[in-house]
Formats: sequence, structure tokens, C-alpha cells
Amino acid sequence: MPASSNRRPSRHSFRPTADARLEQRMVLSSASPVTLHQYLTLSSKLLNNPSVRPARIAGFPAFTKDAPGIREHPRTIYAPAIQTARGGQAVNVVTNDGSRFRIQLSYVSNTQQVSAVEGANGAYAAGSGQTALGLAQPTETPQPQGTVRVYPRPDGSVGIIVDGSTANTELTINPLPRAIKKGFAHSFAYGQAEQSRVLDVSSITINSGNIASILGFHTADLTGPVVVSGTQAIDRMAFRSIKAGGSITTGGDLNTLDVLNDADLANGGFVSIGRDLNLLNVGGTLSIQDGSAFNVGRDVGLVVQPPKGTGTGSNVLSLNYPIVGTQSTKQFPPVSAYIQGDMIITPGGAFNVGRMIDSQFQVNGAVFGNSRFHYVNGLPPIQLQDGTVVQPPAVVAQGGIIP
Repeated sequence: MPASSNRRPSRHSFRPTADARLEQRMVLSSASPVTLHQYLTLSSKLLNNPSVRPARIAGFPAFTKDAPGIREHPRTIYAPAIQTARGGQAVNVVTNDGSRFRIQLSYVSNTQQVSAVEGANGAYAAGSGQTALGLAQPTETPQPQGTVRVYPRPDGSVGIIVDGSTANTELTINPLPRAIKKGFAHSFAYGQAEQSRVLDVSSITINSGNIASILGFHTADLTGPVVVSGTQAIDRMAFRSIKAGGSITTGGDLNTLDVLNDADLANGGFVSIGRDLNLLNVGGTLSIQDGSAFNVGRDVGLVVQPPKGTGTGSNVLSLNYPIVGTQSTKQFPPVSAYIQGDMIITPGGAFNVGRMIDSQFQVNGAVFGNSRFHYVNGLPPIQLQDGTVVQPPAVVAQGGIIP
């Protein structure tokens, strides 16, 4: 018998229980306190002060590894770092606080899905309600046309320039996760704890004048100008917020403008849509102040829009109506705008619609400065069951309309 088989097993070796659960022993915790009282006291203090700084000082949770290239206290980043990827079709960005993003161009199909059956057969649609022939279509996704350049600014924001894009090109700003290196699964990543995961975009210039979408719905705050001068329609622009100084200029239609939080048109900020704006979604308050303006060249809400991404569509009122357990057949109109907070237009500011509001302009809060909201009421009259004809209001504000 080999000599090694006579060795006695260590009494301190760890063994799981019969059901494979970990033993409930304090020594298995990575916390530094050795007594239950100290352990719970420190936990209580850190819960009452949730900032990451006290946890880093106390070493709870611990950073247990120390290897080259892995630091508990990451180095200071003085300006956003830029790395070109995919031959210029993508750019990796690391901001001053260590947040990482991938700014990338992608391909948008040249045809639109017109039925659920077509969607099940891929992005290529026949366009007539019949299924597209799978054998007649390429199986790979074409590469996007165009390249993207990103340049840092002293304030920590970045400017984006897109060259050679077409109406089949989409610009996306997505979070870029950080890989966990071998041996560091139990080391708390203090360097990532204080990252904002938000990219300040100070400018977006589309040199060709054409692009399908610009998407940074949960990741990008717009602090400067977006310029798309071409007359071809843009399907969607989406930002986390529009801050003071942010502006949008298009030469043609914009189907959907999504803002996850507030849209603050101030300090020179404005929106200028060349023709139609079919749907405006603002998750917070829309404020137009400091002489700024929101200008739409022609109509608001002319073409009903479906939900896109995590944003809502023109049918948002119907989707949010509580019909569970009821027999209600009440119908809700499509919306041209869905503003979940207030709409504030201060003296000197203006919301100008060149022609008409074709679908209901819904404001869940109040409208302040309604006299500075200029439009022609374009909603068609509604005939009730008793034959009465009523003219619906173009703007519906749950919190009231204040001149």
C-alpha cells in the first residue's frame, strides 16, 4: 500500500454537507472581524453609510488579490481613453471614472417588417404580408456602411463623428462590461463601485447627412449638438437625458425621439426637426427656457409609431389602461407625445409646430406656459353614440394647463 494512503486527513479541511451546501462557519467569510459582535456591528455601520469609501477603508468586503495589472485603487484617468475597433466601425471608450462603452455602427435592414410571420423569418421581409423565401436571402448580416471617430474633450465628455453612413446605418452607445480575471472572483471590485456608467456626449456629427438611428437610451447624456442635415427620415434618436446646451437638428423627418429622463433645453439648447416628428417620449420633465425653442417644421404625430427598444410607442395609453378583470371596450387614441412629467415653457422660450398636431399630445403633469405653445389643432372631430360631435383637445395635461 502506498505510504501516502496512511496520512491522516486534516481536521480543519473543508467538507460540504450531504446536500452540497457550504458549512455555516464564520471562517468562511471574507470579513476581517473575528467575533460575531464585531462582525454584525461593522455590517450595521456599513449599511447605515452605504458609500463605498468606508467599506474600502474597513476592507469589508475584502480585496484579496494583489497581482500585476490588478489594483484595488485604480489609477486616475484624466481624459477619456479611446481605442478603435473593427477597422473604424466601432470605438471603445473609457471615461474619467472608469466607465466603459462601445460606440458602434451596425446594419439596419433595407425593408421593414409588416407582419409577425415575416419577423419570424428574419430581418428580410417580402413587404407584402407573405413570408420571404429563406433560400433567396443571404444568411449573414451585412457589415454596416461607414466609420466612426471619437475624440475626448477636457470636461470628460466625448465628441462623435460618423463618416460615410447611410439610411441603413445605426449608431449605438452601449455599456462595455469588464472581464473578471482568473483568481479574482472573490476580490471586491472597488474600482467599479463608483462608476456612473453614463457617457456625456458633447457632439454627434453625421458627415454624410444620413443615418437610420442614434441610440444611447440608458447610457448617453446629450450636452451638445447633434447634426443630421440630410432630408432622409431618421427612425429613432434615444438619449438618457438632454442637458442644458444639448441640441438636435435634422433636415427631414424624425419618427421617434426618446428621452429616458429629463429634457432641459436651456443655455443655447434647442430641437429643430426639418419636417415631421411622429412621436416624442420624455420620461421626466420637458423644459424650454433661456430663449430656447422646440421647433417642428410640419406635423407632430402624423404617422403612428410602434414601441422601439425599451421605449413606448404611440399606443402607450391603451397598454397602460387597467382592463384586467373588466369587460371594458373603451378605446384610447394614439399619442404624438407622451411626457411623464411637466412641460415648462418659460418666457422667451417656445414650442412651435409648423402645421398640426395629428395625435393626442399627452402630458401626465402640467403644462406651464401654454401661450408659448404654437400649433394648429389638427385632430379630427369625434361623433358620439348620441350623434353629438365633439372636437377633442390636441393637448391633454393631467395636471392642468396654465397660460
